[in-house]
Amino acid sequence: MPYKSLREWIAKLEKEGQLKRISAEVDWNLELGAIARRIADQGGPALLFEKIKDYHNTRCRRLFLGGPGSRERLAMALSLSKETGYRDMVEFIKKRLEIRMETVKVTTGPVKENVLKGDSVNLHEFPIPWYNRLDGGRYINTFCSVVTMDPDTKVMNVGLYRGMLGDDEKSIAVYLSRNQHWGIHFSKYERRGEEMPVAVIYGWDPTLLMYSGTPLIHNDCSEYELVGGLRGEPVELIKCETSDLYVPATAEIVVEGRISPDPKTFQMEGPFGEFPGFYGGFRQPKPVIHVDCITHRNDPIFRGGLTGYSPGHSAEAMYWGVTVRAAIMWRSLELAGLHNVTGVWGSPITNLTNVRVQIDKIYRGQAKQVAAIVFGIPSSSHWAKNLIVVDKDIDIFDDAAVEWALAYRTNVDMGDIQFFSGTPGNPLDPSVPLPQRNATKYGAGKWTRLFIDATVNWDLEPEEQYGGRREPPLCTEVDPETAELIRRRWQEYGL
Repeated sequence: MPYKSLREWIAKLEKEGQLKRISAEVDWNLELGAIARRIADQGGPALLFEKIKDYHNTRCRRLFLGGPGSRERLAMALSLSKETGYRDMVEFIKKRLEIRMETVKVTTGPVKENVLKGDSVNLHEFPIPWYNRLDGGRYINTFCSVVTMDPDTKVMNVGLYRGMLGDDEKSIAVYLSRNQHWGIHFSKYERRGEEMPVAVIYGWDPTLLMYSGTPLIHNDCSEYELVGGLRGEPVELIKCETSDLYVPATAEIVVEGRISPDPKTFQMEGPFGEFPGFYGGFRQPKPVIHVDCITHRNDPIFRGGLTGYSPGHSAEAMYWGVTVRAAIMWRSLELAGLHNVTGVWGSPITNLTNVRVQIDKIYRGQAKQVAAIVFGIPSSSHWAKNLIVVDKDIDIFDDAAVEWALAYRTNVDMGDIQFFSGTPGNPLDPSVPLPQRNATKYGAGKWTRLFIDATVNWDLEPEEQYGGRREPPLCTEVDPETAELIRRRWQEYGL
């Protein structure tokens, strides 16, 4: 069954022994983030901080993080068995991407239990952590869902974009890239000379966060309809107080505001400990959400989140990020007409920056078609930097199998390794010179992408001595007759 609120999700985690309540007082300044980091590195549970320094008697006292921060909890977030593996979850999400459920509009809901406007608006009443020592400030927008609307089509977008507490209690400085969906909306409002309405959701069903954090293809609907398909139940939405945007009626907290395109209103933002494991983003003036209204449930729970993963260190987004993105890429390949894809995956620690695609190859050049489609998907501007395509006999979830294909099925002289230069890239990738990934200046980063065709090269001639195949038979396979013999006698061997 889908979760109707963050509270139902927390209750499920606690019932399954996947939640730890922290009742000792914890400082929001670095201590909370350090605890979350250590627990994540240990593969520990989700955390609910119940006693945060300076927030004992404020409007909001509790903070939750960790969410689907393991394979088991990701499966639970999808209402699947905890034993479900990544391969099955990728296929499950891919199939659900084909399903849309119309939203249900309601007029009342728990998120409206408290409506704050004017002088009552104060973001400092919420326990916003300072997560990492070199962060530019206290980051309120980490694991949240940011809602905007295309001013022409009136179709909403729900994305995950970072934001830092601004210069006063009513502002959030945001990292806004023009090639992201809300960046496209922002450019349209800017050309009209208008401010862009924004709503930020903190805390709801984890499926919304998972789809907010991955660039879906949705030209004629919002993420809400696709989230309904993923969770198997429509999303109940309620209209915002200050705009025509809609948010989940059972959300914990919603911040409503607007972003001005006037550079005179910008405030300093960055850097922040980002998903590649480095501090990312220029410290420079950025657009600002000027907050007009806050609505929240009684005794609200703030949804925070620790990002950044590197060898030996993990964070929750590495589990759901790669899984959802792999499903989206697989679905995108199918929508482009390439129906011989049999799997998509990547290492969780790279957030699908490195991608593996498995195909049932039926003609020469098919792997290069995969590369052209993957690199051409607008949503791939922040992922798929390095792409490996393998045959269906290579298990893309098996690192050793992929390494074997790289070793013995690639030949540079035959064009199996190619570069795609000058493409949009992730502005947080530190391997790119700093000036070239200035998203404020260029609207995106810059990548030279790598494509490796690790399928059997069909320019190799079928050889008679190979039994009419393009590569020799494997010596590691036992013939069926002998295999049956040892199966029957296995107990006799005493092994």
